[in-house]
Amino acid sequence: MDDSVTHTAPGRHVSAVLAVAVPLLAMAWVLALPQRAGLMIFPQQMVALMLGLSLAVCFLRPRPGTSLGLLDRLLAAASLALAAHVFVRFPVLSERAWDHPVEAATVGVAVILLVMEGLRRVIGITLIIIFAALVLYAVAGQWVPGALQGRPQPIGDVLQYLGTDSSATWGQSLQIAAFVVVLFVLFAAFLMGTGGSDFFSSVAGRISGKGPGGSAKVAVTASGLTGMISGSAVSNVMTTGVITIPVMKRAGFSATHASAIEAVASTGGQLMPPIMGAAAFLMAEFLQVPYRDIIVAAALPALLYFLSLYIQIDFIARRDRLPSAREEVQGSFASILLKGWVSLVAIVALMGGIFGFDLAAEISVVYATLIIVALALVAWALKLSYGAMSPRQVLAALIEAGRSTCDVLLICAAAGMIIGLMTLTGLGFTLSYYLMSFGSESMFLLLLLSAVIGVVLGLGLPTTAVYLLLATLAAPALVQLGIPPMSAHMFLLYYGMLSMITPPIAIAAYAAASIGGADQYRTGFAAFLFGWASYILPFYFIYKPGLLMDTSWMQSAYVFVSTAVSLALIAGGVLGHGHKALSLAQRALWVLLGIAVIIPLSQMLSPLAEYGVAAAAAVVLGAHLLSARREAAPVRAEVSS
Repeated sequence: MDDSVTHTAPGRHVSAVLAVAVPLLAMAWVLALPQRAGLMIFPQQMVALMLGLSLAVCFLRPRPGTSLGLLDRLLAAASLALAAHVFVRFPVLSERAWDHPVEAATVGVAVILLVMEGLRRVIGITLIIIFAALVLYAVAGQWVPGALQGRPQPIGDVLQYLGTDSSATWGQSLQIAAFVVVLFVLFAAFLMGTGGSDFFSSVAGRISGKGPGGSAKVAVTASGLTGMISGSAVSNVMTTGVITIPVMKRAGFSATHASAIEAVASTGGQLMPPIMGAAAFLMAEFLQVPYRDIIVAAALPALLYFLSLYIQIDFIARRDRLPSAREEVQGSFASILLKGWVSLVAIVALMGGIFGFDLAAEISVVYATLIIVALALVAWALKLSYGAMSPRQVLAALIEAGRSTCDVLLICAAAGMIIGLMTLTGLGFTLSYYLMSFGSESMFLLLLLSAVIGVVLGLGLPTTAVYLLLATLAAPALVQLGIPPMSAHMFLLYYGMLSMITPPIAIAAYAAASIGGADQYRTGFAAFLFGWASYILPFYFIYKPGLLMDTSWMQSAYVFVSTAVSLALIAGGVLGHGHKALSLAQRALWVLLGIAVIIPLSQMLSPLAEYGVAAAAAVVLGAHLLSARREAAPVRAEVSS
C-alpha cells in the first residue's frame, strides 16, 4: 500500500469530523441551544471554537504534491488547544486581561501565528503583509512622517488586544462569517446535493436556449441561477463551467470567449440574491439593516449585470450567425419543476422566511436547511428518482460545507485583526478623514479613487477581505459626503468583486480558462471586455440611487429600463451589430446616446433633459428592433414555406 495514502488517511478522517462540527456549531448557536440548556456562553467563545476547528481542518488538508507531515499535525493540535483555551478563559481574559498579561499576550501570539499561517496556505501573503504593516505602525507609529504619525503602543498591549478584545479577532467580522455565512454555505451544499445545479441548468435551457447563441445564453442564465445559491465566483465556474464551456465551444465560440463568458457570468453569482457572497452579509452588519434590505437593493443591479452580458452574446451571435442550443432545451417546464421539486421548495422556504415571516436571514436559512434535509431523506426512503439524498450523502454535504467555510472564517478573523488595529491606532479615522477631504474637492474623483483601490486590493485578496477594508476606510468618507450608506457600500462591494475578471490576476477567468483549455491572459482580457458594464453600474448607485430601489417604484422602473437601453446601445455600437449590422454613423449615434443616458443629466442640467435623452435612446433602439424584425419576416416566411 502507498505510504503517503496511509500517512494521510487518519488526517482525512479527523479533518472530516472537525469539518462537520463547524456548521453544526453554527446551527446550534442560531437555534439558541446553549441558552436553552442553561449555559452562559458568549458568541466570542463559540466563534473561537469554530475558528480553531477551521484552522485544524486547514492544517490537516494535504497540500498539492505533499503528504500530511508532523508540523501539520502539530499546528492542527495547537489550533484545537487554542480554541479550547479561549473558550474556557475568554470571560476572564476579556474583562481582566491586565491581571493576566502573560496569558493574554500568549493567546495573542498564538492567534496571530496560527491565523497567518492558515492564511498563507489559503490565499497567499497579501493579507499577511497588510497585517504586518499595521502591527509595525501600531508599535512604531511615531516614526511615520507627516500627518499619519501615530502614537506608539506597547507590543504587549497590542498582543493582548488581538487575543482578547471583542473588537478585534473575535469581533463582528468573524461572528457574521460563523453564524450567517457558514449556514448559507451549508444550505447551498444541500441544495446542490439534491440536484439544484441540474435543476437550474434545465430552467436556463428552457429560458435561453432557443435563440441565436443559445449555448452562451444558457451559460449566463445557468450561472446567474446557480449563483443565487453558491455566492462564489470560482465555485460557480467549477460547477456550471464544466458543462457550459464545452457546449459553447461546440456551438462555435472560441475557447477564449467561451471561458470569458462563463467567468463573467459566474462572477455575477456574488451579486445575485438570495445568497450573495459573504461580503453581503457583512454589509448588512455594517449598515445595521436586515439582510432582506440587501437582497432588495441588489436585485436590479444583478439583473442588469446579467442582462448586459446576455445582450452582448445576442448581438455577437446574430453577427456571427451562431446557432441556438436546442440540445439544452430538454423537457417541459412542468417536468423540470417536478424533477427539481426539493430545490424549489427549499428556495421558497428560504425567501418565505425572510420576506413572508420577517425572520432573520440566519434563522430562515436554518429552517430551510432542515426542510431540504427532511425532504431529501424522505425522497431517499421512498426511493424517488429526484431530490433524494441518502444519510451518507447528507454527511458528505455536511463535510463539504464545513471544509469550504474554513477559508472564509480565516479571512474574516484576519480582517477582524486588521480592522481592530486600525481602530486601536486611529489610522482608520485618519485615512477616512483624508479621503473625505479629497472628496470635498471632487466626489467623482473620490469614487474613482475608491474604485481603483478596490480593484487593486482585489488583485491579491478575496472579495470579502477587500470589502471589509473598503468598508472601514472609504465608506465613512463617502457617507460623510452625503452619499446614502446603502449606495456607498454597494459601490464598494462591486469594485471589490471586479478583480475576479480584471487582469492581471483574474481568478474566475483563469479558473474558466483551465476548463476551456484557453490561454489564461487572453481569457482574462476577454472577460474584462465582456464585463465592461459592471465597471459602470456602481456609479449608478451614487448618481441614480433608484436602481437600488430606495425611491418610488416608478423611479426605480425608469432607471432600470433606461439603463438597460443604454447598455444595449453601447454594446451594439461597439460591436457594430445589433439585431442587424450597423453603419459607422449608426454606431457613433448608439454609443453617444448610450453614454448620454448614463450621465446624470437631471443633476447637471434638468430632469427634462435626462428624460428627453432617455426617450430618444428608447426610440432609436425600438426603431432598430422593428426594422430588423421586418427585414427578417420575409426570410422566415420563405424558410417555413
